Amino acid sequence: MQVWIDYDDVEKLLNVTVAPVISKKPGKPLLSTNIDLSLVLLDSISGPSQSLDASKLPSLPPKRESSKKPDLRIMVPSITASVVLIVISGSAIYRRKRFEELCEDWEREYGPQRFSYRDLDKATKGFKDKQLLGFGGFGRVYRGELPSSNTQVAVKKVSHDSQQGIKEFVAEIVSMGRLRHRNLVQLLGYCRRKGELLLVYDYMPNGSLDKLLFHNDTPNLNWVRRYQILRGVASALLYLHEEWEQVVLHRDVKASNVMLDADLNGRLGDFGLAKFYDHGSIPQTTCVVGTVGYLAPEVQEQEGSLPAVMFLPLGS
Repeated sequence: MQVWIDYDDVEKLLNVTVAPVISKKPGKPLLSTNIDLSLVLLDSISGPSQSLDASKLPSLPPKRESSKKPDLRIMVPSITASVVLIVISGSAIYRRKRFEELCEDWEREYGPQRFSYRDLDKATKGFKDKQLLGFGGFGRVYRGELPSSNTQVAVKKVSHDSQQGIKEFVAEIVSMGRLRHRNLVQLLGYCRRKGELLLVYDYMPNGSLDKLLFHNDTPNLNWVRRYQILRGVASALLYLHEEWEQVVLHRDVKASNVMLDADLNGRLGDFGLAKFYDHGSIPQTTCVVGTVGYLAPEVQEQEGSLPAVMFLPLGS
């Protein structure tokens, strides 16, 4: 490599030009700057500099391999911090997806309180099997305790394979959220998320009537108590048929849908098949719904569902 250093004392201009050994001096310098070198250069210095004999230059020192090892005091905390950050981020995303909910405009029209899925998951201990109370219409029912009030509740989780899950869910919200009677299972609230529908009811510590009648080796229901339970359910049906603002046909009255509270009072629940219509009108039905064995002959012959036939299961 050739280097030319030219200095013009008049113009005070320093030019540096570089070119390969076999090339001529380029016309355009690589570096050109104005600088006064009169204080450091002798007046007699002029002309080209003497050539430099590279063989007389000292050899470069050999390149030494770095013996410095990585500082573990820096690397270990850095790696640990990165792993912790990844774990925290992944956990946050997982929890957000796990407790993600759905809420649409139509849900604001109904009265029941909306619960967060996080609270219901905590109340039922993650919907563990040991919290399972049984199978209701279209889904499983779990026992839970609300963390905010320590209230015992029953959480109904509608099954994924229910073809009419949304329809039945809306039916229960509309009906149970507005009905008020001492012999009806009270709906406390609900929650909805993608693929899951949840309803929160008062907890009935004595379970359903059918378990005491058919699945208990030592039933403790004497005839007086049975009469009181039937009277309570009949009172609830009277309220549904005549005393509320609309006629409500439960259409699935049976022992498994009669719940018993702490005092063994009968409460009618599971309104998944309920039908509403105005007083004085005749309900129009297109299909038979209910449980075989509890259906009145008029219903099975598809002659319509009337309030009177809802009392037939009380004698079954």
